[in-house]
Amino acid sequence: MLAYLATAAFLLYALLTIVALCRVRAGAPAELGIAIAFLMGMMLCRPPLLAIIAFMLKVSDEAAGPLKWLAQVPGLWTIGTICLILMAGFLGRLVGRVIREANLLLVVTVVAAGIDLWGVYWGPVGQITSTEKGRAIAEQLSAAIPGVSAATRAGLPVLTAIGIGDFLFVAMFFAVLRRLRLNQRATFWAVFAIMTVAPAFFLLGDRLPIAENLPGLPFIGAGTIIANWKHFKFSRQEKHTLLIGAAIIILLICAILLIKRLIA
Repeated sequence: MLAYLATAAFLLYALLTIVALCRVRAGAPAELGIAIAFLMGMMLCRPPLLAIIAFMLKVSDEAAGPLKWLAQVPGLWTIGTICLILMAGFLGRLVGRVIREANLLLVVTVVAAGIDLWGVYWGPVGQITSTEKGRAIAEQLSAAIPGVSAATRAGLPVLTAIGIGDFLFVAMFFAVLRRLRLNQRATFWAVFAIMTVAPAFFLLGDRLPIAENLPGLPFIGAGTIIANWKHFKFSRQEKHTLLIGAAIIILLICAILLIKRLIA
């Protein structure tokens, strides 16, 4: 029960933080500068991430020595998580500037959800997290939910962490919703409710390839679309095209799942 409450509280905090930063008045250059500043803060607060970068750059052990001391600073991970959310939030605001109409938001949401689904299960994200080193890197680029661990999730369908990409797209969506005067409040509660119950899909881990990872964008996108459906205006031909595209994506996913089951 406490794991569910911790997950809900963290989701609520993250969403409120992103909504608040979307209200900050700032131009594109300022958004980029702030995102870079929080990126540097996140890296300083994630010594293992710095250690990985130092190893890739072949920095000597002596030069990288201070990282071991930095890793012992209490509360550093929490500060790093806050920096991660804020960095992704301002970067999402910046990316959202290219979306200037509601219909384009719908298309971007569907495409992003499809790419996230492919990336987590069959693409680069799935390949990276299949190795121990890859999981270590992914952990450094995620916000762990306080009080919830992998051991806890072994018995309960709850989230243990949320990836940086999910925060980026949530910020992008809310920045666009605010600029286009769409339904922000309904979107907030729809995304919160769907993300809270989304981990129930872990119960299907034996039937679907979701035993380890769960892509967030399909659920975040679903909440955004449901809350703003009346604002999307398409012609009959455009609707037919969207339906055909959605059908193709579903068929491809089903085909991939079938092939994976046959191979296994």
